[in-house]
Amino acid sequence: MTLYQGQALRLEMLGDGFAELVLDLDGSSVNKLDRATLADLCAALGVLEHTALRGVLVRSAKPAFVVGADVSEFPALFEAGEGALHAWLEQALDSLGRLESLPYPSVAAINGFALGGGLELALATDYRVLAEEARVGLPEVTLGICPGFGGTVRLSRLVGVADALDWLLEGKPRKAGAALTAGVADRVVAPEALRQEALALLGEVAEGGDWQARRARKRRPVAVPDGIAARGDTLDPRYPA
Repeated sequence: MTLYQGQALRLEMLGDGFAELVLDLDGSSVNKLDRATLADLCAALGVLEHTALRGVLVRSAKPAFVVGADVSEFPALFEAGEGALHAWLEQALDSLGRLESLPYPSVAAINGFALGGGLELALATDYRVLAEEARVGLPEVTLGICPGFGGTVRLSRLVGVADALDWLLEGKPRKAGAALTAGVADRVVAPEALRQEALALLGEVAEGGDWQARRARKRRPVAVPDGIAARGDTLDPRYPA
């Protein structure tokens, strides 16, 4: 049963109290976290927040999960002024925060690329299952753009400040195995088994997994290693460590 159908995604009711949020941007060969997708995500979350469920799976119907934000939209946003840019960022942050705060667990099934905003979307879920060929990262830093959809906050709490800095400063997409080692991924599976394994994990955690404790971990103050904090005296004094 279809609970919501938009231009960029659809929400399907599965059996046993689970739902599936399927990213599938109309007229595009890839999924992007553009304004249309954010609007659909906001609408779908309204349905999810008012539907009694045991868990939700987030996946892509395309060869890649989400390749990032749509940079072609940036010039118009910048020209529209500070108010429009602020509203866009608020919508993105609010939507990912609502996904993260659903009253039941969430699992992202990541195929192909999950880059920039795509990885930030996945980080808002409680668990991430990657196909073996998947690549994840925050390459926008190579364009001089700081991840703005919560990636810096969630990644540093998930893997620690030191590892998060490596990911954020290099901007290099990481292989699935590296993501598993770092703690960004929870499982790595064969591509053909991705959806099945992600649903199996969702079922496991819904039956008594530690999803609430994992979610709480992402909301605690970040622990800054002494070696990193000690470098504060060499930084610009306007921005103390």
